Amino acid sequence: MSLPLTEAEAEAVTAVLGAPVAAGEVVDERHHVVRVTAADGRRAIVKRPRAPGDSIWGGEPDGLAVEWAALDVLAGLDPPVAPRLLGGDDEAGVVVLEDLAAPGSLADTLLGDDPGRARAHIAAVAAALGRMHAATLGRADAIAAARARRGLPPEATGWWPARLAEARAWCRDEAAALGLAPGPLDAELDRVAELTSGAYVGLVHGDPCPDNTLLVPGGPRLIDFERAGACSVALDAGYLLAPFPSCWCFGRLPADVLADARAAHEGALAAAGVALGEPWELALAAALALWAVTRVRDYADPDRPVDGAWGTTTGRPRLAAWTAAFLAAPGADAFPIVAAAVAGWRARLGLDATTAVPGYPALAGVTPPPAGAGGG
Repeated sequence: MSLPLTEAEAEAVTAVLGAPVAAGEVVDERHHVVRVTAADGRRAIVKRPRAPGDSIWGGEPDGLAVEWAALDVLAGLDPPVAPRLLGGDDEAGVVVLEDLAAPGSLADTLLGDDPGRARAHIAAVAAALGRMHAATLGRADAIAAARARRGLPPEATGWWPARLAEARAWCRDEAAALGLAPGPLDAELDRVAELTSGAYVGLVHGDPCPDNTLLVPGGPRLIDFERAGACSVALDAGYLLAPFPSCWCFGRLPADVLADARAAHEGALAAAGVALGEPWELALAAALALWAVTRVRDYADPDRPVDGAWGTTTGRPRLAAWTAAFLAAPGADAFPIVAAAVAGWRARLGLDATTAVPGYPALAGVTPPPAGAGGG
């Protein structure tokens, strides 16, 4: 087996492990992730920057540095919620992590046939996110310092709040086409940005989709922190409630499963002494508004057709679920102009209560259509 590492990468990994690299293999055709075996038999995961074209989200050139900083912040958290950081090399461009050797992910469970296991795993993932949030709330300075060590702007507030900023001009134009006043809309988007960037600030994963959660003894471990940042932890909570607004593995989650996930997340925070208070509902609504605005904007791109297949379904049921989740949120009435825009987009796309949103096989007994080409 040829070693899928450059000479510089292999030397850097050898320095971290203290033993030469004897073998390696690319993991699941993800060329930026390599499982290596050292000469003494130990295994580890090596991550390196994504090559151009490896991501539908634009390459994420700083993704590796962002992940390294996030894992540095989480070092020592017990029980762990992420792989243990073994080391890295800035010059070689590699980060070395423990190999969890996980038998599967939450995606495998949801696409399986055991409803009890699926419900338990979703709640466990929500609780793991809650533990991570509880451990990092109020630690913006530590997150900024970790980012600075990796050469990143310490003040960056997260991948998704940045994408909301990018969507503002489009949102304003589209709302105007619906007859909505731009001034009040801008004020509400300012409030969404404020809440998702500056309220309940902790380390946010940013992409806790089912296949980014490995199921191991002792609890789930989150992987792929390439979109992590210091922003509102309501974004991760809202990611579960939307649900999963950036994952190929999408399906409808029953209301009671969503309620259990929310209870597990908030229970983990409460167990750590974190009292969320009344503003939490508003923060969740802002997070769901962000998902609705940015994802409708994404599907306005002609290169990402609403009915184009990606993963388990197309964009149409995804948008139906994500926009409906925002409109139904208890705090959505604080954003009436954004809600009117979202309702207008739903009408234009022909989305309503009758739009079919497929469920996950494990929870609904529904087999999703075959995976297709395209991007979410």
